[in-house]
Amino acid sequence: MSNLTRTPRNNELEIFRFFFICAIALMHFSNSYFHSCPYFSAAYIGTEYFFLMSGYMIMKAADLGKGSPFSFTFHRMKKLYPHYITGFILLFVLTLFVSHKEILEQIETLFGYGFELFFLHAVGLKGSGLLNYPTWYLSSMIVSGFFLFALVRLNRKLYLTIIAPLAVLVTYSFFSANVGHLDVWGGNQLLGISDALTRGFASLSLGALSYHLSQYIQNRNLQLGKHLRLLLSLLELCLLLGVLGACFVADAHTQYDFYFVFMMFVAITLSLSGLTDLKRVFSHPVFGFMGQISYPMYVYQLFIICLFCLLLPNLSYGSAAMVFLPTLTVFACVLYILFRYIKKRHSSHNAYNSTAP
Repeated sequence: MSNLTRTPRNNELEIFRFFFICAIALMHFSNSYFHSCPYFSAAYIGTEYFFLMSGYMIMKAADLGKGSPFSFTFHRMKKLYPHYITGFILLFVLTLFVSHKEILEQIETLFGYGFELFFLHAVGLKGSGLLNYPTWYLSSMIVSGFFLFALVRLNRKLYLTIIAPLAVLVTYSFFSANVGHLDVWGGNQLLGISDALTRGFASLSLGALSYHLSQYIQNRNLQLGKHLRLLLSLLELCLLLGVLGACFVADAHTQYDFYFVFMMFVAITLSLSGLTDLKRVFSHPVFGFMGQISYPMYVYQLFIICLFCLLLPNLSYGSAAMVFLPTLTVFACVLYILFRYIKKRHSSHNAYNSTAP
C-alpha cells in the first residue's frame, strides 16, 4: 500500500522550476528579439521537468482518489485559467493594436483561437490557431493528464507495469530515431497523433513512474547513514545543475536530450523519496514563492517579449537579457499577488454569505 500522506511543498524542486522557467523565457526571448539563441538554446528540455513534476502529482492525485477524470481535469483547468486567459487577452489585444485590423477581422481572428481558449490547441485539430505558443505545454498536460488519470483509476497495475513504460520507450525511441531530439510540439506525428500529445503523455508517464518508485522507496523505510545521504544529496544537486547548465551551454536538438530527461527523472525520484536532505537547504519560504510565480512567468513571457520587440527594439544581448528577466519576474509577481488577493477576498465573501442568517 502506498504512503499517501500529504507532504509539504518541496522548495528544492520549486526553485529549480523557477530556474527552468527563466531559461525557457530567455530562449524564447532570444529567438524572437534577436532571431538567434547564443545561450539557452537547449532550454526546451526544461519543459520535460514540468511534465515530470505534473505526472508525479497526477499519479498521486489518482492514488488519493480525487474525483473522476473529468472532475479532476476540470479542477486543474479552473486553477490554471485566471492567469492563462489573462495572458491570452493581453497578447491578443497587443497583436490587434499592432496589426490595426478592422472589427470583423478581429472577431474572425478571435474565433480562430477557439481551441486555444479551452486548452485544446495541442491535440492536432485542423484549423486550430495558436497565439500564445508556449502554452502548447499546458494543453498537452491537460489532455494527456486526463488520460493518465483515467488509466490509473481503471487499472493502476496495468498502467504502471505496461502502459507507462511502453509509452516512454516507444515515444522517446520514435523521436530519437526520426527527429533526433525532443523539441517537438506540433510538427510530427506518431501513429497519427500529435507529437505534442505523445511527448506529453510519455513525459507525464515518466513522472508517474517516478512517483511509484519514490513511494516504493519510502515504504521500505531505508535507514541511511549521514554520509550516504550527503552523497545522494550531492548527486541529486549535480544532476539538476547539470541539466540546467546544459540548457545554457549545450548544443540544441541532439540525442543528449533524452539523457537529460532521465537525469531529471533520477533527481526528482531521489528528492521525493526522502533519501536526500537538500529540502532543508531550500526550506526558506522565498524558494517556494519563486516556484509559485513560475507558472505566471510562463504564460506571460510572450506578452513581455512582444512589448520589448515593440518598445525597445535595439538593445544589446546582455542589456536586453538583464532587463527582460527582471521585468517578466516583477510582472508575474504583481499579477500572482493580485489574483491571490482576489481569490482570498472571494473566499471570505462566500464564507460570510454562508454563515449569514
